[in-house]
Amino acid sequence: MNLNSLAGRSYNDLMQYPVFPWILADYQSNELDLNNPSTFRDLSKPMGAQTPERLEQFKKRFSEWDSDNPIKGGDELNQCPYHYGTFYSR
Repeated sequence: MNLNSLAGRSYNDLMQYPVFPWILADYQSNELDLNNPSTFRDLSKPMGAQTPERLEQFKKRFSEWDSDNPIKGGDELNQCPYHYGTFYSR
Protein backbone atom coordinates (compact mmCIF):
# COMPACT_ATOMS: atom_id res chain seq x y z
CA MET A 1 0.00 0.00 0.00
CA ASN A 2 2.88 2.36 0.71
CA LEU A 3 4.26 1.79 -2.78
CA ASN A 4 0.87 2.68 -4.26
CA SER A 5 0.75 5.87 -2.19
CA LEU A 6 4.25 6.86 -3.28
CA ALA A 7 3.29 6.25 -6.92
CA GLY A 8 0.22 8.48 -6.55
CA ARG A 9 -2.26 5.70 -7.30
CA SER A 10 -5.87 6.04 -6.27
CA TYR A 11 -7.48 3.62 -3.83
CA ASN A 12 -10.86 4.18 -5.50
CA ASP A 13 -10.40 1.68 -8.34
CA LEU A 14 -10.87 -1.81 -6.88
CA MET A 15 -9.45 -3.40 -10.03
CA GLN A 16 -6.04 -1.89 -9.20
CA TYR A 17 -5.61 -4.23 -6.24
CA PRO A 18 -5.58 -7.85 -7.41
CA VAL A 19 -3.11 -8.56 -4.61
CA PHE A 20 -5.95 -8.86 -2.11
CA PRO A 21 -8.21 -11.59 -3.51
CA TRP A 22 -11.29 -12.77 -1.67
CA ILE A 23 -9.83 -15.97 -0.26
CA LEU A 24 -11.54 -16.33 3.12
CA ALA A 25 -14.75 -18.26 3.65
CA ASP A 26 -14.84 -17.99 7.45
CA TYR A 27 -15.92 -14.55 8.61
CA GLN A 28 -17.53 -15.68 11.89
CA SER A 29 -14.62 -17.11 13.88
CA ASN A 30 -12.71 -14.95 16.34
CA GLU A 31 -9.51 -16.71 15.27
CA LEU A 32 -8.77 -18.23 11.88
CA ASP A 33 -7.42 -21.77 11.66
CA LEU A 34 -5.11 -21.46 8.66
CA ASN A 35 -4.66 -25.25 8.59
CA ASN A 36 -8.38 -25.86 8.10
CA PRO A 37 -9.32 -25.93 4.38
CA SER A 38 -12.86 -24.74 5.17
CA THR A 39 -11.38 -21.40 6.31
CA PHE A 40 -10.70 -20.58 2.66
CA ARG A 41 -13.09 -20.27 -0.26
CA ASP A 42 -12.97 -22.70 -3.18
CA LEU A 43 -10.85 -20.81 -5.73
CA SER A 44 -12.06 -23.08 -8.55
CA LYS A 45 -15.50 -21.43 -8.30
CA PRO A 46 -16.54 -17.80 -8.79
CA MET A 47 -17.84 -15.83 -5.80
CA GLY A 48 -21.45 -16.39 -6.87
CA ALA A 49 -21.08 -20.16 -6.68
CA GLN A 50 -19.43 -20.47 -3.27
CA THR A 51 -22.59 -21.78 -1.61
CA PRO A 52 -25.37 -23.90 -3.11
CA GLU A 53 -27.88 -21.15 -2.24
CA ARG A 54 -25.97 -18.44 -4.12
CA LEU A 55 -25.42 -20.73 -7.10
CA GLU A 56 -29.15 -21.45 -7.34
CA GLN A 57 -29.94 -17.73 -7.08
CA PHE A 58 -27.70 -16.93 -10.07
CA LYS A 59 -28.97 -19.91 -12.08
CA LYS A 60 -32.58 -18.85 -11.45
CA ARG A 61 -31.95 -15.25 -12.49
CA PHE A 62 -30.19 -16.43 -15.65
CA SER A 63 -32.97 -18.88 -16.61
CA GLU A 64 -35.71 -16.30 -15.99
CA TRP A 65 -34.02 -13.72 -18.21
CA ASP A 66 -35.95 -13.41 -21.45
CA SER A 67 -33.17 -13.71 -24.03
CA ASP A 68 -35.64 -12.88 -26.82
CA ASN A 69 -36.27 -9.51 -25.20
CA PRO A 70 -32.86 -8.21 -24.03
CA ILE A 71 -32.64 -5.30 -21.64
CA LYS A 72 -31.67 -1.97 -23.16
CA GLY A 73 -28.87 -0.18 -21.35
CA GLY A 74 -28.61 3.54 -20.78
CA ASP A 75 -26.59 3.78 -23.95
CA GLU A 76 -29.07 1.59 -25.83
CA LEU A 77 -26.75 -1.42 -25.97
CA ASN A 78 -28.52 -4.77 -25.76
CA GLN A 79 -27.58 -6.93 -22.81
CA CYS A 80 -27.65 -10.66 -23.21
CA PRO A 81 -28.23 -12.91 -20.21
CA TYR A 82 -25.22 -13.28 -17.92
CA HIS A 83 -24.41 -14.99 -14.65
CA TYR A 84 -21.99 -12.48 -13.15
CA GLY A 85 -21.81 -8.85 -14.18
CA THR A 86 -18.73 -6.71 -14.40
CA PHE A 87 -19.40 -3.24 -13.14
CA TYR A 88 -15.98 -1.70 -13.62
CA SER A 89 -15.50 -1.83 -17.38
CA ARG A 90 -17.09 -2.77 -20.66
